[in-house]
Amino acid sequence: MATESPQGVSSVKSELRIVILGNEDKYKVVKSVLNCENLTPEKDGLCALYKSEQAGKKISVVEAPGWDRPSITDRIKEEVVRSVSLCHPGPHALLLVIPVKTLSEEPSRDEINAAEMHMKLLSERVWKHTIVLFACDEGVEKSTIREHIHSADKILHKCGGRSHVLQRSTCESQIHEFFQKIDDLVKKNRGEFFIPQAYYELIQQKTQEVSGATEIRQRRGSSDIPPNMKTDKGDSVEKKETIQAAKHSEDVSKISMDLQQFVLILMTAFGAILGSVAGAENGVRGSFIGVVIGIFVGVLVAIFIQYIISN
Repeated sequence: MATESPQGVSSVKSELRIVILGNEDKYKVVKSVLNCENLTPEKDGLCALYKSEQAGKKISVVEAPGWDRPSITDRIKEEVVRSVSLCHPGPHALLLVIPVKTLSEEPSRDEINAAEMHMKLLSERVWKHTIVLFACDEGVEKSTIREHIHSADKILHKCGGRSHVLQRSTCESQIHEFFQKIDDLVKKNRGEFFIPQAYYELIQQKTQEVSGATEIRQRRGSSDIPPNMKTDKGDSVEKKETIQAAKHSEDVSKISMDLQQFVLILMTAFGAILGSVAGAENGVRGSFIGVVIGIFVGVLVAIFIQYIISN
């Protein structure tokens, strides 16, 4: 993981951070990169810090200690790991220097393995930001350079084949080509820079904690939903139809009851009138008896009519 931002690429135009690693000739590389013969480094442990400015661009270079001193092997490993933290927040490019001398044979397998092992101290992520730099003595033949490049094939494969041959007698065009390769590397990484492993692990831990907390909140939120809120649309429609049917049935029952009451009242009144008229011949007492009998008959008729209607 590396830090990426929309300003990532543009920030390299104003500032460039480089860490140089290797056993030999790193100071020569620093002078070539900064285009300056007389440099005064700022010492920080076994590391050396250089700062310069070219064409309005601030350049910070950290020179890590070489690993060819067996007496302080553990200290050197610590300083190699610490070197990438000295150009905060992290280097845009790491240069692994392999010296190419006129009278030397190609690097031994042990030298290549040692270089790979010390680079791994920074994690496997480091290869994404690495350029192998073949620092040549003056007068080195091209065949010797090719032999060195061939011997470093394993390392070159890890860093995507990125390399640069830096002659002892550097010229402006060589330096321009070198910086162009760094710019291409930064663009390929979309402005990302290398984050020291300690910071990277901390970021990973915090990211996992936030992700886990978010997942727990989502689960709790889902379990807090009342059961009646989880019904689907089909259930809602069915419930609505059931309510409407019940309401319709209730309306029908109400109408039927009102009709029954109307028939009962009508027949009772009709029977009372007929009984009163029929009993009037016998005076008041006859009319009263006629009303009672008429009401009774009217009720019976109403019940009969309701029975016929309901069936």
